[in-house]
Amino acid sequence: MPNGEDTENSKERSPGKRKAAPAKQRTDEPRMMDAVSDARQSVETMVDDAREMVDEHPWKALGIAVGAGYVIGGGLLTPLTGRLLYGVLRIGLRLAALPLVRDELMSFVESATDRGRGESERRHQ
Repeated sequence: MPNGEDTENSKERSPGKRKAAPAKQRTDEPRMMDAVSDARQSVETMVDDAREMVDEHPWKALGIAVGAGYVIGGGLLTPLTGRLLYGVLRIGLRLAALPLVRDELMSFVESATDRGRGESERRHQ
């Protein structure tokens, strides 16, 4: 206290006097060390797996790194991303519609060629 009086509160707060750690805290230390050891082992395993993936598939790893950097760098909500997604969507829809259009055209051609023939010619096919 500023006036030199010692009270119970000031004695409890003094840095020189600390209470001994409870017994429960002492028993928690081995569990904490096991948890830290398990976490360290998990991180090491993850790093080893990542290195193995980079060694086996370097282009895939590069693509993942570029994509992650683009997203983390704030490129996800840019006009470039909108144009890229629009272009990919257009190409995807065209590729998906191509078999449908082809089937329709083939059935149209088959029906057009069948109309010009006589009934007996159609039966002999």
